[in-house]
Amino acid sequence: MIKTHPTHAMLRAFAADELPLPLAVGVSAHCELCPECAANLRACEEALAHQYLEPADEPAAMSESMPVELDAMLAGILQQPVASQAELGQPMRPVPELQVAGQSYRLPRVLARHHAPKWRHIGTIRQHSLPLDEMGARASLLHIEAGGRIPEHTHQGYELTLLLAGNMQDGDTCYQAGDFIWRDASHAHSPHTPDGCLCYTVQDAPVQFTKGLSRLLNGITHRLY
Repeated sequence: MIKTHPTHAMLRAFAADELPLPLAVGVSAHCELCPECAANLRACEEALAHQYLEPADEPAAMSESMPVELDAMLAGILQQPVASQAELGQPMRPVPELQVAGQSYRLPRVLARHHAPKWRHIGTIRQHSLPLDEMGARASLLHIEAGGRIPEHTHQGYELTLLLAGNMQDGDTCYQAGDFIWRDASHAHSPHTPDGCLCYTVQDAPVQFTKGLSRLLNGITHRLY
């Protein structure tokens, strides 16, 4: 069961195309995994559509001059069913799977093109930076093998972790596929995975390691996020 979700404000910002690209991709992928947020997103889109289609205050004469048929035409367009791939006569192409560390993962559609990443491999952790940078935010795929742990760290900005597969233990909470986990400078944590996991991550600033030898990496974390 998915425990953590984007806020309503974030869903509305996504619907209005106001999020940086890396966050927009994360919200889109989460909504593919979470029927509840997919329904909430549709409600946000419908509310914005009604807002944009409502006539602005204008002089009565101008309003009366608008063709009566315009409302009917718009209603007809909005009521048209969306054609399926079968109806379009195009065969559904299988979504390629990502292969890593002997595991196979099916990615959400918004990430499917990144099924053959070039991993940076450190111990049980593999990371691949995605070409989605925008407004200071950077996105990555992160794979952690069973039993792997990320050293304790905090954040100089925000961090989104969308769990795509597997599980992750962070404090007293065990997250599952679909969880949309938001962290900021108020959090210091050392997440680990009992069974292995694949994540989509977004950060807008380097992390700050807080314990042990991992603190030696703080001088180069700007190259790692």
